Amino acid sequence: MHLASAAIRFTPRLTVAACLATLLAACGGGSDDDAAGGTPYAIGGTVTGLAEGAVLVLHNNGGNELRVTANGAFTFDQPASGYRVEVATQPSGQNCTVANGSGTAAAPVTDVQVNCVAGDGGGSGPVITAGIPGLLGEWQQGACVAAGPGRWARNYLRPVQVDETTISHVQGLRLFADSQCAGAASVLGGTAIGQVTFSRSESNASVAANWGAFKQITGLTSQAIWAKRGENTLCLLGDENPSILPTLARVAAALETLPASACYTRL
Repeated sequence: MHLASAAIRFTPRLTVAACLATLLAACGGGSDDDAAGGTPYAIGGTVTGLAEGAVLVLHNNGGNELRVTANGAFTFDQPASGYRVEVATQPSGQNCTVANGSGTAAAPVTDVQVNCVAGDGGGSGPVITAGIPGLLGEWQQGACVAAGPGRWARNYLRPVQVDETTISHVQGLRLFADSQCAGAASVLGGTAIGQVTFSRSESNASVAANWGAFKQITGLTSQAIWAKRGENTLCLLGDENPSILPTLARVAAALETLPASACYTRL
């Protein structure tokens, strides 16, 4: 059960006293100033396995669309300092995955690998959004617990983008008067408890995974994977260095061990 324990370890516990302590400690934290941009470099790599006549569409950093119609080297037309290469549209009858797809460029990038194999392709639905654009918004955890006389609570999560590879982890509580955590809610806290810097992101039509390092405002750092089952379910997984969940398949298997109450739903 090693995967299960690793998967659950990073998920914030919905203990009201602990949440309040964390939020109070975070209130005096510094601002989330944007990091200075680096020198932009050409971003590219190699496509393999693309069927003859098929069309693959790639994005870098959520845009800069590139249509690929043949195997071999590719380069996006817009240089970038940080990069996040993702499949925007699968070729018909194939599934393509990205390796070495994100990071910070210190020189021209040529090692992004896009491998295509036979599969459902576009017919199975769009690839889930990976990278920071797929994480932004407001999320609410499934678990509902007592938070004092006449109050119940769920964890609240709001990632805030800091730069091309980093988010601020903003955490709080949504308080309810209903024992099922239904109806109107008030927000308590909503304070940055640390930052997550992602080193790579990958996705397919079922799962998206973002591997990174979580640095708390206390200075403690741990490895983490922010993974999505579909566009509207987010689960936070604990990891190690080197990763114990290095592939999408391993991440998907870890997600199967998590109860729905441990994950977050997009509001």
